Amino acid sequence: MDGVLIQSREVIEFAWTSVAREYGVEISQDFIHEHIHGRPGEYTLEALFPSFDQPTRRIIKQQVDAAEEVAVCSLVPGVAKLISRLRERSIPLALVTSSWPARIANVLNYHGLETAFECIVSREDVSSGKPAPDCYQLAARKLNNPINECLVFEDSVSGVQSAVGGGAICLGIGNDISLRDDGAKAVYTDFDALQTTESSAPTSLFTENGLVLGSHSSRRSPS
Repeated sequence: MDGVLIQSREVIEFAWTSVAREYGVEISQDFIHEHIHGRPGEYTLEALFPSFDQPTRRIIKQQVDAAEEVAVCSLVPGVAKLISRLRERSIPLALVTSSWPARIANVLNYHGLETAFECIVSREDVSSGKPAPDCYQLAARKLNNPINECLVFEDSVSGVQSAVGGGAICLGIGNDISLRDDGAKAVYTDFDALQTTESSAPTSLFTENGLVLGSHSSRRSPS
């Protein structure tokens, strides 16, 4: 969901940095880019608190999750309209996220998207999180669609690597044009910057954090 369905990057960064500061750990922007966005929480915990024992890490993760779970985040521009258009065409969608069921439910309920997705893959559904391809491969199986016919939208390096590594086509969402270096075919600032073509939409697609699309225009972020 994060960064593709909802605008939550600042919420996630604040949750991790504020809790880490309580334990005497400072987080750099480079660390955030490499080890937080799109990564499973357990991976971030290990990278951020390597000298802390497991019970303390669990407490830290509970604090971070509590801060993220209740935060209200707005939708990424254009995403609601895209979901609506795809649903009208009966194009199946999957939500693939490193988040957890309670937070996913809160987000979808808040935005009235409880029935938007045919299936949801959370961090609890796979043993290996991003950048491993497991989550996207599982989503494709749940959609009963070959993964090479699925299109993923991603906003993080690890997410792009996961999607492309699994065999899907991937488009980047956001301002990080370096996502193309990791396999994204193009990068769009948001879904208002991305054009859909009614006559050429595929039969099935899914996304990292929320949606899927049939085709895209040449309008993209500078690269």
